Amino acid sequence: MNVEDLLAQPVVGVAAMLRDRRLGAVALTEACLDRITAVNGRINALLYVDPETALAAARDSEQRYARGRPAGPLDGLPLVVKDNIEVAGMPVTNGMAAVHRSRRDAVVAARLRAGGAVLLGKANMDEAALGATGTNPHHGAIENPDYAGYSVGGSSGGSAAAVAAGFCPAALGTDTLGSVRLPAAYCGLTGFKPTHGLLSARGVVPLFPQCDAVGLIARSVADIVHLMAGLIDGWTGPEERSDVPFRWGIPAGLEDTILTQEVHETFVQARFRLNEMVSAGIQIRLPRWEPGNARRAGLLLAEHDGVQHWPRWLQTTDNTASEHLQSMLEFGRTASSERLQAARKRIEQSAQDLLGAFTEVDLLILPTTPQTPFKVTESAPSSQADLTALANFAGCPAISLPCPVPSGQSPVGLQLISAPGSDRRLLELAGTVERCLLH
Repeated sequence: MNVEDLLAQPVVGVAAMLRDRRLGAVALTEACLDRITAVNGRINALLYVDPETALAAARDSEQRYARGRPAGPLDGLPLVVKDNIEVAGMPVTNGMAAVHRSRRDAVVAARLRAGGAVLLGKANMDEAALGATGTNPHHGAIENPDYAGYSVGGSSGGSAAAVAAGFCPAALGTDTLGSVRLPAAYCGLTGFKPTHGLLSARGVVPLFPQCDAVGLIARSVADIVHLMAGLIDGWTGPEERSDVPFRWGIPAGLEDTILTQEVHETFVQARFRLNEMVSAGIQIRLPRWEPGNARRAGLLLAEHDGVQHWPRWLQTTDNTASEHLQSMLEFGRTASSERLQAARKRIEQSAQDLLGAFTEVDLLILPTTPQTPFKVTESAPSSQADLTALANFAGCPAISLPCPVPSGQSPVGLQLISAPGSDRRLLELAGTVERCLLH
C-alpha cells in the first residue's frame, strides 16, 4: 500500500493493520508527520505538532503489540485534538492570542494516552470556539483541503481539516452549537456529538457548559464506534445490520424556509432512499422551535457564559482577544436579565419539543447545515448552526453523515438526532442510513 492510500484509510482499516502487525505504529506516525510537514503550511489545520513525543508513544505502542498486549482499540492510532482541550506538556490557546502550557491532561486526553493513542498535536480553531468560519484572527485561516477557496467551517475546523488532509485518521473536537458536525459536513466527513456528558468535558476550556460536548470526527460510522470503544469502558459497538427497523421523521416546514437549493435537492434524494429502503418518514411538528431565533438565543447565552470562564486568557494581555470577540463578550455580559431569561426559555422550549418528538420516532433526520461550504472571501452565513444547535439544547446525541452528491458539487451533511442516552442505538441506525446513502 502506498503512502497516499495509507493516509486515506479509515480508523477501522488502520486499527486492523496495527492489530495484525501488517503496519507498525512508528511507520504510520512517520507517514502522518511527513504529510503534516508537506501540507500543513498550506491548509493551517494544526497549530502545534510534537514529533518527538508522538514517535516515542508510537515506539511504546509497537512494543505492546510485539508482546501481544495492546492497551486497547486505540493503541498506535495517530490523533489530533482541538486546541481548547488540555494535553499535558502541550500549549493550549483556546484559539486566542495567549499561549499557556498545559500541566495536566483533560479527561479525554488522559483516556487517549491510557489507550495507547499517539497524540500528534493541537488543531486550529475559531477564536474561543465562538464562531464557525474556520478563520482565526491570531492563528490564521484554515483552508478546506479538498475544496480550495472554501471554508472548512468551525469551530472544530482544524480537526476536520486534519482528517480530510490525511494528517490522522480521526480527531477530537468540541461541539456547543454544532462545532463538530458543521465542519465534518463541510469536509465530507462523519462528525459525532454524544449525549451531553457521556465524554467528560473536564479539562476542556468551557464556553457554554449546558451545551458543551466533546465530539469525534472521522470517515465513517464504524470509525466513530471504534473510537467510542476506546474512550468509554465497557462500550460495545452495534452489530452491522442492514435490516434494523426504525421510525424516522423530519421537522415540518423545514424545506420551505432556510435550505439552499443544493442542500434541498440532496436532502430530498436522501429521504427518497430511506423511504425506499427502510420505511416512510413522517413530518414532526416542533411548534416552538424557530431555528434562527433559537440559535441566536444559544449564542447570546454562550457569549454571556464565556466571559465568566476565561479569566486565564482575558487577563493575560490586552490583545489576547480580538476586537470582534471582545464585542461579542461585551454584548453577552451587558445583556439584561430579562433578555437572558427569555433566551433560556426559548432554548428550553425548543429542547422540550425535540424530546417530545421521540415518542413518535426513533430518529429526527435533517440536513446538518442549511448551505454548502461558502467561499472564504464571502461573509459567513449567519444560519450555519440553525439546524445543529437543537441537539445541544436537549443534550441529545447527533451525528452528521456525508451525502452522495453529483461530481463537482460541494459536500452536504445529513444529520441524525436521537434521544439522550441512546448513543449506541443512534450509531446502529446511522450505520443503516450510511449504507442506504451509499447503496
